[in-house]
Amino acid sequence: MYLEAFPEELREYYRGLFGSEAEEIMSSLRTPVEKYYIRVNTLKTSRSKLIQILRREGLKPKRSPHLKEGIYFERKGPNFPDDFDPALPVVRANKFASESVYQGAMLYAPGVLHADKRIKPGDKVEIRDPRGLLVGIGIAKMSGKEMIISNRGLAVEVTLPKFKLPSLSELESFKEGLFYAQSLPSMVTARVLEPSEEELIIDMTAAPGGKTSHIAQLMQNRGEIMAIDKSRNRLKKMEKELKRLGVKNVKLIHMDSRKLPELGIEADRILLDAPCTALGIRPKLWEMRTPKDIFSTARYQKHFINAAIKSLRKGGVLVYSTCTLSYEENEANVKYMLDKGLKLEEQKLFIGSHGIDMGKVQRFYPNRHLTQGFFIAKLRKV
Repeated sequence: MYLEAFPEELREYYRGLFGSEAEEIMSSLRTPVEKYYIRVNTLKTSRSKLIQILRREGLKPKRSPHLKEGIYFERKGPNFPDDFDPALPVVRANKFASESVYQGAMLYAPGVLHADKRIKPGDKVEIRDPRGLLVGIGIAKMSGKEMIISNRGLAVEVTLPKFKLPSLSELESFKEGLFYAQSLPSMVTARVLEPSEEELIIDMTAAPGGKTSHIAQLMQNRGEIMAIDKSRNRLKKMEKELKRLGVKNVKLIHMDSRKLPELGIEADRILLDAPCTALGIRPKLWEMRTPKDIFSTARYQKHFINAAIKSLRKGGVLVYSTCTLSYEENEANVKYMLDKGLKLEEQKLFIGSHGIDMGKVQRFYPNRHLTQGFFIAKLRKV
């Protein structure tokens, strides 16, 4: 059934790239991560203290064996089989809302595409994605008609999602800024950068701020980080997030980071978490991108790479990361950087797999590492 979620061209691309492992990768992508990670905000608390707090808040946190600032929660589910048909009135949600419900979130009115008009508040309903996949069962909090016309409010209280990950944003510990929900590979990326308070650090595509705030944490709120993003709206949200976390050493800059050389700055370390096809993000109820998108995105990424190289001092470090699985957006772009005179460096924290025909780079596979699909390379300008 999971194969229907991927266009035929993409399935063939995966088989050509990953061989017999392709089916397993696609199957894993269809489900939420098995271990849901958060990062302890060591600017405000310690891991042992946060674990105690989370336990009091009714959760079952576990320590990451890889990162001392890492905590994870184990996924629950699947809670019903793929062919389960509860034969209840149907509420159809958009793709984004469906993927949220699929892993335990409530369904809000803006996410509803269509609802059976006979539905009354209190009725038991089934929630399906636009293609008909059952993502959860719940209790209607509005009539079917209200769900369609309302642009705010809780439409369905989800009582039985397909999978269950913890809901964290309402916790007091979250509001106090004691942690940030962040995937394991994303945390590894800031560690690979190895930032120092004596250096100028640039995060080229910074919003919503996960890696930026982690870098600030590793620098103990000292030194200077320039965080760039072209979306003013995303930067405003990032500013609130940094305030919640108590981050004080970040300068937010609203600009397209492809124009970074125009600032005339030479950074010591640059993080380029490049815009990508996001083929590694989980869960994917379905994927619409094709190899054509991969090739065009890889070309687009080179503009950011060129800007990073020009803005990096001689001897400086560039960490390049993506949340995608393709070769062209990852190893092929690293080869492009090597042709530009950069040199690959060893990554001290290496818990993924080696690259495709390339050492020193780090790949995370959803089926092998129980994470998002992810890629990290560390290079030095020599």
